[in-house]
Amino acid sequence: MGMLFSVSPARAQEADTGVAIATLSAGALFGEGGHGSYGASLGYTMSKHLMPFIDFSYSPLTSYAFTYGANDNGKGLFTSSLLDLNGGLKIRFPNKRGNWVPYFGLGAGLLRFATSNYTSGFSTTATVNANRDVVAGNASVGGLYYVTQHIGIEMELKGYFAQQEHLGRASAGLFFQFP
Repeated sequence: MGMLFSVSPARAQEADTGVAIATLSAGALFGEGGHGSYGASLGYTMSKHLMPFIDFSYSPLTSYAFTYGANDNGKGLFTSSLLDLNGGLKIRFPNKRGNWVPYFGLGAGLLRFATSNYTSGFSTTATVNANRDVVAGNASVGGLYYVTQHIGIEMELKGYFAQQEHLGRASAGLFFQFP
């Protein structure tokens, strides 16, 4: 006796309000060079069109070892990274005929640029850490593709705008809608 197994994508319902959507994503940061980026977000569908969200991402920027001194006896390691914590509102456009829910979003948050410089040699060691916090607005466009009624793929492009910083992040991830 054979058994037939079929997965039919559940249509994204425009009535999926009062649910949370959690996403884990990976992608790339651009504007400060090209670097990897890893993130997570959580949103709540207040209505079929409005979804407030909170988003967190981490991007390692630069890491390199170096030597110093007349005979290169000193050793050092420089690292830098970017932490992003932001929130805002996504405006969704549910589609009755398909599994895609496109959206655009607006928000604001904090970008933390962190650097660390560790040196050793000449009978001394030193670590210098420096952080710089920047308040930035952001705008995004993206879409949710429902594989099932509760699981899918999210793709997003997000731009960050601050007085002296202009960055972008492209990401893709898996989302889970609950309850």
